[in-house]
Amino acid sequence: MTGVLVMTAAASRRFIWSIVIAQVLVQIGAFSLPALLPTYIERWHLTKTEAGALVGIFYAAYVVAVPVLVSLTDRIPNRRVYAVGAALTALSHFGFAFVADDFWTALICRALAGIGWAGVICPG
Repeated sequence: MTGVLVMTAAASRRFIWSIVIAQVLVQIGAFSLPALLPTYIERWHLTKTEAGALVGIFYAAYVVAVPVLVSLTDRIPNRRVYAVGAALTALSHFGFAFVADDFWTALICRALAGIGWAGVICPG
């Protein structure tokens, strides 16, 4: 019987650590643009309005997605919402790093990151 409890406790610890690591990675990606914004303003010749939009669209998409995703967690398992949100956030951050080369592609990536962030923060 104790072997079963040890396995369950070990699985529980692995699950908790995977959530902690995912949360850290999602948060780092979420706040990297504001830290690097002066570089992007110079590199992409952004206006101050465009720079503000890149930061703001993340939170606007988050606010729009929260009611949908919170109600979705009542219908499907929280783990699934969390996993999809983390995957969307990661893909959008990789897209921002490797695909975005102007305001519009960056805006799309940041909006997707905000939606994904809502999927991670709400059930997380």
